[in-house]
Amino acid sequence: MEQDYLEPYCQWKREKGYDAIEIELHGFNIDDVKVVLKQIEEGKSMISIMAENPRCLHKRFEIPNDIYNLEQIRALFWNGKLNIEIPKKVESNKLEISMPKLEFKRILKEDMKNKFISAVECLYANGKIPAFGFMLIASGLFAYKYYIQCYGI
Repeated sequence: MEQDYLEPYCQWKREKGYDAIEIELHGFNIDDVKVVLKQIEEGKSMISIMAENPRCLHKRFEIPNDIYNLEQIRALFWNGKLNIEIPKKVESNKLEISMPKLEFKRILKEDMKNKFISAVECLYANGKIPAFGFMLIASGLFAYKYYIQCYGI
């Protein structure tokens, strides 16, 4: 008896931290589907999807080992679709930018406060009231800009 081989609809999606393969397997249930990851040559692996009930399906994807973290591949079969998520390796040459530590923020805030008070006292003592008003507006805008940069709002 000759079996009917199917070519499933597949879609490869590229996301920021991972790539995803979506394969439509309507008519198959989870017990019919088998997903295998194996190394085929140096630097390359293969994901094989096989499904069998009265119909048969076999789909293969070659995956480069240097781009993807193959130890963390996840597969989910739901509602007739097989979703395979392949996490990308973190690039070591990227500089990671983080928010300043709380202690650094506290010191910076104290220093800014002291400099601002000194500037206000100097302007007020010398009778430079318009400059004092400008200083207040400028410091408010600076504080707003700093807040937006630190908290990403």
